[in-house]
Amino acid sequence: MKPLERKADRILFALFLGTFAAYCAVFVSAFSELPLNISSLHQGLLLFSHFIPAFFLELLLCRTAALRWRLLLPALPLLAAGLWFLSGAEWYVMAWVLFLIWCIPPIAGCVTAQLVFAVYRRRKKR
Repeated sequence: MKPLERKADRILFALFLGTFAAYCAVFVSAFSELPLNISSLHQGLLLFSHFIPAFFLELLLCRTAALRWRLLLPALPLLAAGLWFLSGAEWYVMAWVLFLIWCIPPIAGCVTAQLVFAVYRRRKKR
């Protein structure tokens, strides 16, 4: 992996850290009080806002990864968390539904970043 030398790479890394910190704050604020009484806007942010940090991380990896297998790195924490969650859940169907709801936004962010980077490379070659 190349060091973060270019200004654009540093900006992408800062955007990833900032949006990840914001998502963590949303997550902590949602589960800080029990029972859960959060608004529908807060629920939407909790379920779908991790699309953005995953997008910036994948875009950064596309720009800096020399080996293409490193592009799968954002999926590894999802896989580990999902397997841990599914192994401990007693409601198997509900666990799969929750896991899919939780994993679809970051995977969509990664796929979107791959598409954006492919368009960028294609335009750069012209």
